Amino acid sequence: MKQIRLLFLGVILSIMTSISVFANSNVVETEIEQKNCQDISKNMETGEILLNEIPTTLNNPSSGTTDSFIPSGIKEDKPLTREIIGKERSLHIQVISKECDEIVKEAYRILGGWAEWVRIYPGSNGSESPYGVYYASVLHTDTKYVKSENSNYDWGLLEFTSNIGSQTGYFGASWTTDSLVGTWVVLRGYPAEKSACLWTMSGKIATSGTFKLGYYIDSTGGQSGSPIYKVTNGNYQSLGIHTNYSPTNEYNEAERIDKSLFEIMNQYR
Repeated sequence: MKQIRLLFLGVILSIMTSISVFANSNVVETEIEQKNCQDISKNMETGEILLNEIPTTLNNPSSGTTDSFIPSGIKEDKPLTREIIGKERSLHIQVISKECDEIVKEAYRILGGWAEWVRIYPGSNGSESPYGVYYASVLHTDTKYVKSENSNYDWGLLEFTSNIGSQTGYFGASWTTDSLVGTWVVLRGYPAEKSACLWTMSGKIATSGTFKLGYYIDSTGGQSGSPIYKVTNGNYQSLGIHTNYSPTNEYNEAERIDKSLFEIMNQYR
């Protein structure tokens, strides 16, 4: 059985990493069309870019789940029970998020492509890094995002050679074709202006589409890639990946974990 790789979701693009260029040759694009693959990856050691076919393993066509894992001795955090903060501050923070999102987009147009390296500090809190630093060995993202930067396929996944999850724990995941409106979720991540400290907000899902989940939960730049998750009887399950602010609808959005993305995640657990 493969070692558990830490799933770190969100677009594998960052102005904080060294960047190279996407392998976007006609050959790769043709292969994407012929194979109809959704998962494309880059090996960080060899630089090789591969199209990966994901086998269908689900019997139930309408839903699926995997469980989370919490190591012994680690305290379980309870989701916040209060509603989100007032509208005025909420909108103010969302505007900041929108501006930061534009900065990231501008940086991507200038730099573009796959990161040369990605490192993470699990459980970091300011200057403290209780689990040290790890470098990703393989990067994954959606072939549709590579071809068009379509925000409906705005996800990324990192593989690591070390069994990080046995120390830190890891999320489960949940997908369903049913509406998720009214589901209480938690958004937990690292706002850029908070000096690498973990912040948490929570609230209810307001809109539930095929590709996106919408909610009036505050966030700022730096939180893209954070999990939107629910907690049921101590089981932490991600429903989506926080991605962007929607100026049209004036709420924040997450990439919804659907059947195909769920299967990709399962392939590398």
